Amino acid sequence: METWIIGHDTVEDVITYINNWRKSCIHPPVLCFDFFDTLVVRCVEPEHTKIIAACLQEKILKTGLSREKLYSIRQRIETDLCEKNIAANGEPEFAFVEFCSYFLRELQRRDVDEISSWKEHNFTDMLLNLEIAVELGVQEICDATIQVLRSARENEIKTALVSDFYLPAVYFHKMLREHRLDDLFDHVFISSDYGLMKGTGRMYKGICEELGCSPDQLLMIGDNPHADVAMAREYGCNAIHVQNLSQQQFYQKFANTPDDYSFSIVYKFEDALEQQSVYSEIGYSIWYFSYLLFEELNAKQIKDVFFFSKEGEFLKKIFDRFQIEVFGYLVVKSHYVFVSRKATFIASLRSLEQEDFLRLFDHYRDISLREFLLSLNFSENFSQSLCEKLGLDYFARRLDLRSHQDFQTLLGSDTFNIAYEEHRIQQKRNFIHYLDSFGVDYIQKGLTIVDVGWKGSIQDNVFHILNAEVDIHGYFMGSLIATELKDNNRKTGLLFSDRPEPSPFFNVYNNNRSLFEMVLGATHGSADGYYTDQEYKSDSGGIGQIVQLTISNGQDDINVMTLDLPEERKLYQDVVQPIQEKFLKLAGRLNKAYLAADCTIPDSEWFARQHARVVFKPTSSEIQLFERLYHLENFGIFEFTDFKSGNTPSLKQRLLNLKNVLHNSEILESGIWPPIILRRLGIGFFQYFDGMRRHKREFSRK
Repeated sequence: METWIIGHDTVEDVITYINNWRKSCIHPPVLCFDFFDTLVVRCVEPEHTKIIAACLQEKILKTGLSREKLYSIRQRIETDLCEKNIAANGEPEFAFVEFCSYFLRELQRRDVDEISSWKEHNFTDMLLNLEIAVELGVQEICDATIQVLRSARENEIKTALVSDFYLPAVYFHKMLREHRLDDLFDHVFISSDYGLMKGTGRMYKGICEELGCSPDQLLMIGDNPHADVAMAREYGCNAIHVQNLSQQQFYQKFANTPDDYSFSIVYKFEDALEQQSVYSEIGYSIWYFSYLLFEELNAKQIKDVFFFSKEGEFLKKIFDRFQIEVFGYLVVKSHYVFVSRKATFIASLRSLEQEDFLRLFDHYRDISLREFLLSLNFSENFSQSLCEKLGLDYFARRLDLRSHQDFQTLLGSDTFNIAYEEHRIQQKRNFIHYLDSFGVDYIQKGLTIVDVGWKGSIQDNVFHILNAEVDIHGYFMGSLIATELKDNNRKTGLLFSDRPEPSPFFNVYNNNRSLFEMVLGATHGSADGYYTDQEYKSDSGGIGQIVQLTISNGQDDINVMTLDLPEERKLYQDVVQPIQEKFLKLAGRLNKAYLAADCTIPDSEWFARQHARVVFKPTSSEIQLFERLYHLENFGIFEFTDFKSGNTPSLKQRLLNLKNVLHNSEILESGIWPPIILRRLGIGFFQYFDGMRRHKREFSRK
């Protein structure tokens, strides 16, 4: 068998030929495979990978040189290196590490300021990571040749990977691991490591010398008629020429009209969604947020970013995956911080003589003493016993608690005064130790945080914990009625914001904010405080309170506490986790689409339209699932809230409700998802018409 035409010759035919060849060998044979366009194919023309790499270099280096110019410089340096090596040893192959050194010197020669800070080894590592990320982003395995490779392993035939490629084997192994091929080869021969190429035939001699075998023991399988076939046979090896005609035709068309392919790929981002499922298009919004976040942080050269729990856990996964799969490394290092309004509020407060608690009462006016004390993160046992000691009603909700006599009595209590001050100072000290443990100089460099968003109250708490002396910038999916905005306490909504006026597609992303919070659920409970071992033992007792992690500060360990509640854990495992797993897979496919599209994306309206499908045109299963969701409120008020419709109104009441909705559209603008309101009113059928109206209003004028 001299030629294997994929799609014409069967895998079984090839395996049969190899097994017969093996039987004819006197000595143990070695089956050699080419890699590119044999075991894997690309979704772009091979040389185009270098153009994509130039797109990424443009983003990372910020030299002011266009991707076209960076690619041109690369072409010239590679040509020079090939000519130099041919003159020296007759081999055109060059090592990419050597290229990196020349590339850096060329950029330095141009007096580009941004290059001066790069050390050569860091610069080389960065380019190597970009190169591998691009390759992995555009590669797909060829099932037919992989089947043959696996068959060889099953039949205990020795295998070798043989590739003419400029990257060192240690990086080549990353590609093999990604495709789960690393355990299928006994040997790996990469031309850049050996200084020998298949194209000159010298690689085959080098393989035989290293393996101690004769040429007739080798069978080379590859797509290149010269390097894999002609030169192998010239040296005395056996060879099978792999012809993947459809792939060859694709490369030819791509080379002739590359812009057409880039354009079509951008607008086939929707193909990344292999199958629609509940809330599936929300995955686009989460990916788009991660993309916008990276663009912001990279442009401002932010090197460390802190994701706030709980929603930040999944956002961090998507953000990190974007960087690893697109750039090959973490350009911006991400950190995960266990925080909540309850855990950080007490540490952010002033001494009792100065504190007015308005940051609580402005949002929760009519609450009980229980809810007030728990919001200060006192334990249930301490709070209840204190109220009993003072003769105060612990559970009764008071209209405007702040002005109620019971509240004044509590503030006048010596026991409360002492406990408040000790608890406030303790939590502030412990939180700062926790924040310091990340090893980031946030005092000098500022603190960049990420959260799902809205008002940004946790950011405000951290701002006050740090005495309003640290520059903090919060990036949110959405910013709404943001509080305590200052020059050093900034907040940016990347998907939507109401400042200074509603952002484009505000009504799309703001239509059901609760959906973001639900699908971004975490593997753990809410942060519940920061305690030393001694403090935890003396002040514990909260139901479900567990040690999430322990931080050593050199003196006494700090225990970061969370609430582990069975209801929340069950909701995450049964509902949220399966949705997130689909989002993660979608993110991986979107990362590949982004690279294949030369690092461009559809416009903002395209992403808004994907999101609008869920919020304006939800399926009945999506609405029903949302009704099953519930959420623990653990600040201000302490109770589970859900979105159930309740009892169905009578026919007469339903007709009246329909009339009211038709005459007063404000009924559906309460902040609750309109489909839920309509189901509660017994007129769920009206969702179709309301959704169409909203969709038309949002997009018809664009």
